[in-house]
Amino acid sequence: MKKLLTVLTTAALMTSQVYAAGTSAMNASAINTDSEQSQSTQSTASPISSEQVQQWVYTAQDKRQSDQARANALRQLAPYPSQNSLVAVVRGLQDDNAIVREAAVIAAEPYQFANRWRMLAPLLTDPSQQVRVTATTNLIRDFGNMSPAQQGTIETAYQELVVFLSAQANVSSTTFDTVPEMPSDIVRGADSVNPDSLNLKSALLLADVYRWHQEWDKAQVLYDSLITAEPNNAQVWLSLSDNLRAQGKDKQALEALDKAIERQPKEANLYYSKSLTLVRLEQKIKAADAIEIAAKMAETNSYFWYLNGVLQESVNIDKSVKSFEQAYLISGAPEQLYAVCDIYVRTKNDKTEACLDELGKIAPDYVIAELKTKAKGQVASN
Repeated sequence: MKKLLTVLTTAALMTSQVYAAGTSAMNASAINTDSEQSQSTQSTASPISSEQVQQWVYTAQDKRQSDQARANALRQLAPYPSQNSLVAVVRGLQDDNAIVREAAVIAAEPYQFANRWRMLAPLLTDPSQQVRVTATTNLIRDFGNMSPAQQGTIETAYQELVVFLSAQANVSSTTFDTVPEMPSDIVRGADSVNPDSLNLKSALLLADVYRWHQEWDKAQVLYDSLITAEPNNAQVWLSLSDNLRAQGKDKQALEALDKAIERQPKEANLYYSKSLTLVRLEQKIKAADAIEIAAKMAETNSYFWYLNGVLQESVNIDKSVKSFEQAYLISGAPEQLYAVCDIYVRTKNDKTEACLDELGKIAPDYVIAELKTKAKGQVASN
């Protein structure tokens, strides 16, 4: 079970990074205009050519372009991390114009936390409040991974972000003076916040910020209010379940996800989250069923198909093999070709040699040697 959780957690992190890259502008742009948010999120709607990405890299660094054009190019780069994109981000973070610096913060989203901290920590005291709160939003989601020194460094900026978002969300500063103990009910009822008065986008971001900062009860109050206001909003339910899971309340998280699925039965991310929750509850067969639904609904999400391969292996080996194959067909990613070859080796598939030959074109020799040794072991075990 620990090994399975490690595999799923790693894959979930990969998925969350992709998701974060696609929605970083949404989270940061809850403090921006709707038009900026639309421009940022639309960039992930369809596959983008490497030539287009390179054009954005060039535009972002071209001082002859307007500040707005360079900022827009940086926001477009958020889902496409690369060495060239990183150069554009670093230069953007040092730009004289606050609009460009803020856009560079958004473009920094997909990079590893250690790198983002080095790049963005200086902006926690930027002269522009907009830049400060955007940088804080970017970093605070990794609060649990921060060292005590880093947590101390970000605390003042965090408090500023809370005040900023509370004003935008129309949440009173006295709302959390006395947060009642949470009963066992999933949705307690929003008696501390008037759902009708909330700015929903800002309130959801504020709730997430509280969750990332590990203030679970404050987050819960807002999630309850948001569910009252928007009971069909899948993202609110997903965040609520994350808040419960973070406290080790996996059974309650599962109940929340089931309620969400009743309202949004065609939302693949709900089934994905349910699958991971079921794994934590050691209900592997049900977890496999849930991730299979998610993969089929999402169709082209290679990570869902990969996870389906992992979970189906102990349930239905044929489904497992086909899922790994489908994941690779969708993404063409080397790590997913490796997963295909690995399952071929372990199931003594007739296509093993062909797969290893293909993997050998891109993988180090020792990787192929390890798989071939494993294959010989499978033959010897017969």
